[in-house]
Amino acid sequence: MKLVCGSKIIKKSFALVLTALMLSGLIITNSVFAKSLLDEITQRGKIKIGSTLKYPPQMYVDSSGNPAGYDVELMRMLAKDMKVELEVVDMDFPGLIPALLAGKVDMLSVGLVNTPERALSLEFTDGYVPYRQVMVVPKNSTAKSINDLNKRGIKITALMGSTAENLAKTKLPKAQIVGLDQQEAMMEVTSGRADGVVAEEYLAMPLVANFPNKVKILNPNEPFKDEMGAWAVRPGDYRFLRYLNNWLRYYKVRGTLDAMYEEIIKPSWYKK
Repeated sequence: MKLVCGSKIIKKSFALVLTALMLSGLIITNSVFAKSLLDEITQRGKIKIGSTLKYPPQMYVDSSGNPAGYDVELMRMLAKDMKVELEVVDMDFPGLIPALLAGKVDMLSVGLVNTPERALSLEFTDGYVPYRQVMVVPKNSTAKSINDLNKRGIKITALMGSTAENLAKTKLPKAQIVGLDQQEAMMEVTSGRADGVVAEEYLAMPLVANFPNKVKILNPNEPFKDEMGAWAVRPGDYRFLRYLNNWLRYYKVRGTLDAMYEEIIKPSWYKK
């Protein structure tokens, strides 16, 4: 009798454990899939993408007042494939991540680099846009290398909150690093009020072309580093993140992304 009762208890306990596992599986499934932002976007019929339209040719406002550039073309393709309307939400760079986390936009498309600090609060897709960070200095600068700028009394500017600003602080700990709006950061150097600005090469090249007698690239053949910009989404929605990664990979393997980058940004200086 004791053996029979023990067997029944074991079977009953096993059934309870199995039921609990099945229920937990349903809960996990519901939390990962049923509540995905992907479903909300398709039901809403619109995707809201945050960006900073100040950096031609990657993302900017054209002469007609419409969003334009490499990132914007990708946004349009994404919205078309999702069969939804696109709303580009233009805002200052420092406000992008707070807006995403507050649910004001669905994702960010501004070429954010996936850093450990940002990854604490965001999820990132695969990279979709290559970057090279360089140093632009006044034309009459006596600096021969980056190390020549690592001294007290030297002022270096960069986009506030960007990897360029963090890079400058790491590489030039003795210099004064000032985070500003991108345009202001570059104009500080053309006006002679700063000794250098760290910026993406695609931004530095047009600056030098427009002010050939005022600025130059200090390290054209030895950039700080190559990076990849990515899309950013709120954490935990793996279905939406997986969809975006699948979308990027689909067009990457077909050569579409590379062709668009070459056509719109034309980074002849990027090729090795």
